[in-house]
Amino acid sequence: MLSIDQIIAHMEREIAQDRLEGRRDELRQIQYAAGMLMRAAEGAGDKDSARRFRLVASQSANLQEEMGD
Repeated sequence: MLSIDQIIAHMEREIAQDRLEGRRDELRQIQYAAGMLMRAAEGAGDKDSARRFRLVASQSANLQEEMGD
């Protein structure tokens, strides 16, 4: 079974690759997915996982902003 650690590690690798390749749309998708997983974790009462997904979503959003409109 896939763990939360594996999901977050995968998202972080994708964020790094998307940043290098300038793929804002991919970053937006990661932000959305991380946000959905954050809400799922919150709903399950898993505050630690929710915080971790929030950080991934924030990282993706910040890079999108750095890339400009």
